[in-house]
Amino acid sequence: MTQDRNYLRMLSDGELVRTALDRNHELAVVLAERLSELLDVEAQLDDAKNEVEELTKRCDLWQSEAVMLQAALDRIDAE
Repeated sequence: MTQDRNYLRMLSDGELVRTALDRNHELAVVLAERLSELLDVEAQLDDAKNEVEELTKRCDLWQSEAVMLQAALDRIDAE
């Protein structure tokens, strides 16, 4: 049953990679390595999205601080 294509389609990506590596067929091994790289890209993309979100929050904070400081300078200049 583990040779059945439908069975293999039901496996998660990680299970499919492990199964391909266990088969020790050169094509299966190379395809498993490529799939592993693609799975890593998804994790890297999630990390990058989180970093962008954090940097956007920092930028918004710094921008609001700059606006407050400019308002304080304007008040000082008006005196």
